[in-house]
Amino acid sequence: MVTLTRSETGSSWKIETQALELALKILQDKGLTIGEVIHDDNAQVDAILKAHNIVSQKDLWHKKAGASPDIQRQRPLKYPELAAHDIAYKLKSWLYTCAKNAAMRGDATPGLLTMDIHNAADHWGGDHTTCSHLPGVRKCVVEKWMGGKEAKYPEGGETHTAVKEFLKKYITETKMKCYIRARENFISETFHSVINKFATKRIHFDASHTARLACAAMDWNENIRQDVRATYQRASNDTAVRRRAKTNRVLVEQTSHWKKALANTVLS
Repeated sequence: MVTLTRSETGSSWKIETQALELALKILQDKGLTIGEVIHDDNAQVDAILKAHNIVSQKDLWHKKAGASPDIQRQRPLKYPELAAHDIAYKLKSWLYTCAKNAAMRGDATPGLLTMDIHNAADHWGGDHTTCSHLPGVRKCVVEKWMGGKEAKYPEGGETHTAVKEFLKKYITETKMKCYIRARENFISETFHSVINKFATKRIHFDASHTARLACAAMDWNENIRQDVRATYQRASNDTAVRRRAKTNRVLVEQTSHWKKALANTVLS
């Protein structure tokens, strides 16, 4: 585990890049070859990885989650169909599934992935010309989720054009190069949330920082694989879009056996 504090870096926004450089140095000094690093969308991290000749892949979850609010900003008055048919929500599913499908096939290229995602604009407009020329494994990849081939807005209309222009800007071959493997770093994100339980960002624990991180690591290791005990449906509280049911999971209760083991070790 590589740890850096704000007092060491001088600024919290420098921690990620300096921690990455330190981690790469430690691993390379041990003779390990790093082939790929997954991160959120950070241009400075990209530059570091390029300098070390390491493949840079970005978190797919953050990419698809960011697509929704970005396209929502265009919808309120000018393009009401975006709200009426919940295009922002559908775009997240389309983007995510396209990337996962491409990675699973093993023949993913930035160009193919970009074309598959751009096809969403025509597909929702009722134009299935591109769909008809795609191989079966890529044809209308999330059609069964989207209510079949029913058009969501008039083909060639203002909304159709707006969605196409948005996708051209948001989804490019250069950007999709970092998503062709459909990587996700949710495991590290869960670790960050556990760290906040023991060392909140609002308080700087200089003397006990390392000990708190060690406790977070033990807690995370014990509870990282929580089984799902039950699921239930609930309506969305988002009043800006059409209400839809959401599936929530009820996980088994977390355990803290590590605390007893730690106490026995310290007191013995």
